[in-house]
Amino acid sequence: MAYMITDTCIGCTLCAKKCPVGAITGEAKRLHYVHSRLCIDCGVCGSYCPSNSIYDNDGQQTFKIKERPLAVVDLERCSGCNRCVDVCPTGCLEMEDGEPGTIYKVARNVRTKDCVACRMCEVVCGDKEAIRVLWPDGGRCRSLNRATPQEVAA
Repeated sequence: MAYMITDTCIGCTLCAKKCPVGAITGEAKRLHYVHSRLCIDCGVCGSYCPSNSIYDNDGQQTFKIKERPLAVVDLERCSGCNRCVDVCPTGCLEMEDGEPGTIYKVARNVRTKDCVACRMCEVVCGDKEAIRVLWPDGGRCRSLNRATPQEVAA
């Protein structure tokens, strides 16, 4: 499901600049376009849109950037496999030394402002659940649209 930009777009280019995979194109002061084959459905474009012109296929907008969920690493469960770091489209995750006395590295969200809550890290982590995307109140994120109430942790 890709996001779509309505004709109320003011062409500010902010969505194109913030898209982590370059799925949005357009000229300044003109209607922009989301390329559905490139879009990873993270919704960051809608979070920054000042004219509220970006919607998902259900007609919903994403949360504004200050309300966005973030990837949170459970250091106790992280095995240091590096898959989440490799898949992160914004490079906000990095491998760092674990707790003192350990010999392995663990993933950490070192650039939280760059996290777009795309949940790709969560998907590749699989059953370990060492990384989860959580709302600011700690609830588990399963959807980014504004109509969905914030889910509670499972």
